[in-house]
Amino acid sequence: MNRKQRRARGRKLKKNNSKSPELENKLGLFELLPDDCMICHAKFDKTSKEMVSTWHVTVREKKKIVRVYCPTCWGKAKNLLDQLGIADEKEREDKKTCI
Repeated sequence: MNRKQRRARGRKLKKNNSKSPELENKLGLFELLPDDCMICHAKFDKTSKEMVSTWHVTVREKKKIVRVYCPTCWGKAKNLLDQLGIADEKEREDKKTCI
């Protein structure tokens, strides 16, 4: 292995290692995952594939808040937002800054 190859390998390793703290932060947030719905307190089984694929998880990385919502509560919240005429989170933030 010549000098050029060693330097290229070193840059590649350094680039890969810079991504690991981001992954560690996301794995740390996984530990904060609650065991029940935030609204109705229905039990959430982290090992059930069906629950993992149907329940909704919201993550606030800056505040390190993780919340879990069952499909029923999530649907009710979506209906309420539709009735208020708010389509998505970006639109909600825009309305919040206008008020």
